[in-house]
Amino acid sequence: MSSLPLEGIRILDLSMWWSGPMCNSYLGALGAEVIKVESIQFPDGFRYTMAPPGEKDWWELGPQFNAANMNKLGLTLNLNDPEGRELFKDLVAKSDVVVENFSPRVMGNFGLTYEKLQEVNPRIIMVSMPAYGSSGPYRDMPGFAYTFEILSGIAQTNGYEGENPMIISGVGDVIASFHCAYGLLAALEYRAESGKGQHMEIAQSEACANLVGQPIIDASMNNRNWERVGNRHPTIAPQGVYPSKGTDRWVAISVQNDDEWKTFCKVIGRPELANDSRFHTNEGRNQHHNELDQLISSWTIQLDHHESATILQDAGISAGPVLEVDEMENDPFLSGMYQEVSRECTGTHLFPSWPVKFSEARLEHHSPAPTLGQHNDYVLKAILGLSDERIQFLEQNEIIGNQPLGAKISK
Repeated sequence: MSSLPLEGIRILDLSMWWSGPMCNSYLGALGAEVIKVESIQFPDGFRYTMAPPGEKDWWELGPQFNAANMNKLGLTLNLNDPEGRELFKDLVAKSDVVVENFSPRVMGNFGLTYEKLQEVNPRIIMVSMPAYGSSGPYRDMPGFAYTFEILSGIAQTNGYEGENPMIISGVGDVIASFHCAYGLLAALEYRAESGKGQHMEIAQSEACANLVGQPIIDASMNNRNWERVGNRHPTIAPQGVYPSKGTDRWVAISVQNDDEWKTFCKVIGRPELANDSRFHTNEGRNQHHNELDQLISSWTIQLDHHESATILQDAGISAGPVLEVDEMENDPFLSGMYQEVSRECTGTHLFPSWPVKFSEARLEHHSPAPTLGQHNDYVLKAILGLSDERIQFLEQNEIIGNQPLGAKISK
């Protein structure tokens, strides 16, 4: 695309870990200038997740940080220092949006509440992403995706029959991230029409609860509390993940109705099953699901997971190969989704790009995740107009920097 939808919008990204950073990476890909603000005292904790300690510049090697923070500039500012806070306010005066995902007390402790930022820039949009909202008994409690998934009911409905609830690897962060993106785009549109900024709140646990509408409504309307059923469905059968030819290879299959069941029986070479009274209806197939799983597995185990999925899809049955991560970049169903991104300290690697196309042009990443404080000079000189002497003073007083303070001390 010759131009991007959010060009001219500047976002100050104070958020950490996954929910806020991923939202802002998406907005950066859409053309916004996103400035990721960290400090050398407390960098984004995602830098350390799965990073190999002992390696050179190891805080830059966390795969999750690299994936969640593309399309941004990197700035360090110590907001616990009065001078750092004043510089941040100077940036607010020249920006459109501030995004943070701390517990509600943090911005107040910094003296950077929405009311204070509005004094600097009446048009500013502030986005807060507290774990549990800004009121109520959990207000000041920290939270992560695992706790959101548990509180919201996602974990309670995931797991195998008769076994413990299961968390699903931090998907709560992603859910909150895109709720935030949608809301922020609406706030920008409202400001374009009214001239007014506002304070927008996305409680991350509420975003997750929004995903669990069907079980909540079933409980309130029909007094049914959903139980864990593994890969099965309460009303559709057969449905599950079945073993395929090879080691740890699987195919997912879902038969939606009676007509599909008849087709499925023909495809697997067992047309007589369509006339079996046990399997005439979804209800009957659900009651005899264990028997069906054995019958289906005896067919799928003879075929490669791609082969069985293709055969079923060609017949109109929902099916797909369960992919190992290292299979995904070469899978034809995901063709074009991956993009090479080069970063000086990590090299060139494939990253998922965005599942969004504008008139057939895929939205892509345009820069790698910034190193810590990588763009201090650009932001402080080009945007704020600071002198070299002032920047040197900030470095000497550890208000800015490009290395975590802990790593600096340990040398």
